[in-house]
Amino acid sequence: MKKKKINNHNSNNSTSKTILVVEDNDSLSKLIKIKLEDNGYRVLAVTNAEDAFKILKKTAPDLIWLDVYLPGMNGLEFLKKLRSDAKTKHIKVAVVSVSGSNKKIEIAEKLSIEGYFVKSNYKLDELIEQVRKILK
Repeated sequence: MKKKKINNHNSNNSTSKTILVVEDNDSLSKLIKIKLEDNGYRVLAVTNAEDAFKILKKTAPDLIWLDVYLPGMNGLEFLKKLRSDAKTKHIKVAVVSVSGSNKKIEIAEKLSIEGYFVKSNYKLDELIEQVRKILK
């Protein structure tokens, strides 16, 4: 069986922007990665906050796609730590979570996020469009 070659650069929407996806659901993470790459983005994907910080020591993405529910350090704790470091506090963050409680949204918004998106309210393509708007 031949491997299908994936074109990561959509010629009509080519961009060199990098997105770090921090999502603990492996299947969803892979799907998000594929969709973002199909839209011309470079994608780094991890399933926990600790691995995200390892990547952030080496590279600064243009955007972090952040889930709230993560094993170990949760997304809001990650966001607080991210904002407390001079090297990473400027990075744009879009929180994408199953939980849309007012308290969580309020905490995240105080930590200077670009948007808080409840997964059940959006199709994946609509979330990709939100990412495109944030990175314009």
